[in-house]
Amino acid sequence: MIQRSVAPMTYKVPERSGEVLITPPLDRIPELLAEGRARPWAGARILGTPLEEFRLRLRHRALAIAGPRARGTGPDPGAPLVLMGHQPLFFHPGVWVKFFLLTRLHQDLGACTLHLLVDSDASGPIQAPIPAWTDQLTRRTETLLDLPDDVPLEAVAPPTGDTWGDFCARVRGHLSTLRSAEPRRCFDAFAAGAADANGRARTLGEFLAAARRSYEARSMPPGYLEVAVSALADTPEFGAFALHLLQDPAGFRGRYNASLEEYRSAHRLRSAANPFPNLNEDEGFDETPFWLVHGRRRAPLFAARSGDRIRLRSGGTPPVELPAGPGGIDALAASGLHIRPKAITLTMFARVCLGDLFIHGVGGGRYDRVTDTLITEVFGLPPPPYVVATATLWLPVADTGDGAEDGRALERRLMDLQHNPERYLAVPSPDQRRLIEEKWALIRAVEEMRPGPERRATTHRIREVNGLLAQGLADEIARTRARLAALDRSSAGQAAASFREYPFFLFDPAQVGALVALRPA
Repeated sequence: MIQRSVAPMTYKVPERSGEVLITPPLDRIPELLAEGRARPWAGARILGTPLEEFRLRLRHRALAIAGPRARGTGPDPGAPLVLMGHQPLFFHPGVWVKFFLLTRLHQDLGACTLHLLVDSDASGPIQAPIPAWTDQLTRRTETLLDLPDDVPLEAVAPPTGDTWGDFCARVRGHLSTLRSAEPRRCFDAFAAGAADANGRARTLGEFLAAARRSYEARSMPPGYLEVAVSALADTPEFGAFALHLLQDPAGFRGRYNASLEEYRSAHRLRSAANPFPNLNEDEGFDETPFWLVHGRRRAPLFAARSGDRIRLRSGGTPPVELPAGPGGIDALAASGLHIRPKAITLTMFARVCLGDLFIHGVGGGRYDRVTDTLITEVFGLPPPPYVVATATLWLPVADTGDGAEDGRALERRLMDLQHNPERYLAVPSPDQRRLIEEKWALIRAVEEMRPGPERRATTHRIREVNGLLAQGLADEIARTRARLAALDRSSAGQAAASFREYPFFLFDPAQVGALVALRPA
């Protein structure tokens, strides 16, 4: 029996500059690749095609699309295939490090590595936070293009020369105020390569991806291939995958929503939008985990099954009817509909139908627990493995070390003094010992209680006991608060200095690539 779980996975974003998270660790990646290539695909089918055959066909298709953009020799379809995916935006080094990990896996393990360029996403404004110095360090947000939030990147033309030049001038203006010249040096190198890429790109997504690859090549030639999700989603294989999931729109919607609710319960999440909203129903049509791109805009795709036909509609567009079986693949291609995956269906497609191993960031690693559940329920398969990777890098824009770290440590200490005061009472008095014993008896009791008045009263008493115990630490609590208040006066500058989400183009690619070196020193 296949084990399924959406139990919480703990992925902690690195706090200090230069720290990297890769889990499972690097030395286990060869084992995970071997596991991925030996998956028990037999018995599973995609719209009638055996999954093993379907995967081979899709792999050849994806590599053929990506191949002309690759450097050097063509890709080897027989090599292990490692995937990752991200929107072509001005992301931070914690995302960028995954691209260098792809290159390292190609160089050191001989894997074929492929980045899925998620140009099907609608990101809204294309922006970047930029450091600047006034009377202290601060952040400014500069916008390249102010896009509506329903326009996918695949539908946007590259910026004009004037638009790009104006954006670069504004970024340089902020960087010129900094004491360190390093961010400006990095940006100038990036901007030079981006100017060359602009003339060759057909879309905004292609332009931003080409600019990034050109900048990476200053450190090492990218060892990964790249394929746009928009191109992959227009293939017959993706059409078959989408139709396979839409065979029973109402049933799939129920499984999808149940998996999300199970995830929220396991993670104690109250928001109905976390990690994604449930799928809805509208006048006999079920919402699907796909988008429909029409007229350069995207909207949720709805589906209904009637006999051997599937009806699709989105927004105010009239329904389109397709055969539910394999004949629907050609009919979908002829219909002119452009179906695009949402996050969960993209990683499901990538992990089940294409790759041997997927590399996520922290957010993706968390939400793909939902995907794991759906893979088991829809395909009857154990979910394929994935790796979570990220990093933290700070810019050399100020003395970011002690102050930023002390602030976080002091906040944790104050919280602990108030909620776990018994840890700080060196020699508890008899009364304090009785309170400590009462507290732990209450904690053991509350763990067995169901929600209700008794549990609320017990929790309230635990807080009262903490307050009584904390009275013996009043001087220490006051000193800690005073130190925090002193730090707060410069907290804005410290926050700007230790901000981990500055765009990749302010960092040296060699520095980021060195974070994921696989070869021993």
